[in-house]
Amino acid sequence: MKQQRIISLDLIRTIAILLVIMQHAWTGLQLDEPSAGWGRFPYHALVVMGVPLFFMLSGALMLDARIMPIRQFLGRRFKRLLLPYLLWGTVIYVLSAVMHKYPEVCSVSDALRCYIPYLLSGSINASYWYLFVLIGLYLLTPFLQRALSAPHARRLVEYALVLWGVWMLLRAYYPQFGSMHYYSASGFMYLGFFLAGHYCVKYLADERRNRLVGTVGLFIAYALNVWGLSVDVNVSPVHAIAVVSLFLALRSLPLPYRMGAFVCSSGRYTYVIYFVHVPIVSLLCMLPVWSWCPVWLCPVVIMTISYVVSYLIAFCLDRLRFIPNSWVGI
Repeated sequence: MKQQRIISLDLIRTIAILLVIMQHAWTGLQLDEPSAGWGRFPYHALVVMGVPLFFMLSGALMLDARIMPIRQFLGRRFKRLLLPYLLWGTVIYVLSAVMHKYPEVCSVSDALRCYIPYLLSGSINASYWYLFVLIGLYLLTPFLQRALSAPHARRLVEYALVLWGVWMLLRAYYPQFGSMHYYSASGFMYLGFFLAGHYCVKYLADERRNRLVGTVGLFIAYALNVWGLSVDVNVSPVHAIAVVSLFLALRSLPLPYRMGAFVCSSGRYTYVIYFVHVPIVSLLCMLPVWSWCPVWLCPVVIMTISYVVSYLIAFCLDRLRFIPNSWVGI
């Protein structure tokens, strides 16, 4: 039986992957450097919303799903997560090694020796860090599901989100708050987005209100983000508001039927696009052909080309099926 698609969530998934691709194109062109001038701030405030949107989607889909035995849940999720990573990670590793992207890999024996450590540490490509944070959230999900099945689950989530907001405010003004030596606290930030996605989908059902609040909140929070980045102020709490606002706005956006069909297929292919776009973006950024294009339009053009090529690769793999979809990530 095919999984029933939710068009609004597939739309969020599509926008999220487009933002992630744009961020990698923006970085690959070195437009995030101070030499790029003030124009890097509007780009930064926009593209950094892509990954948190994915964490919100994961929370929305998993925390309200049917509760399974822990072993069964982890087996299914890790199979869905790790088999495509093994396939595409190996492909990217070979390509990167051939192109001499790894200083430690200078021969075939070096490539064989470094393969497993690179695969397990996420060193194959820095863009794949997201998977390792997601693994941590998967390990927590069975326990969160059981906690959120309690009679007063909504209050529990609201309490957790309030604590998340307070934590971000304190971290913004006092960076040492809640930190420990040799430990990054960013995982807690993404856990907040994970819970926020669940809350938005399960408890905020008024689409008209969501669309209004999301649109207004996004406009204000985005403007504040750009200002904060330009004056070097920590804007992580405002960034969270912008991400949640964008999620609400997209969640309640009506789509024409034909566009909905494309968005659903794009949603199915997102995981493949996530893996495949990395070498495509890198190659496009290295090509000396962008002088015809205004500098701030280049990331958009590269994003569009990379997305279309990655989508077509996923589409062909889905149709030909010489590799099982579970291995590819469809």
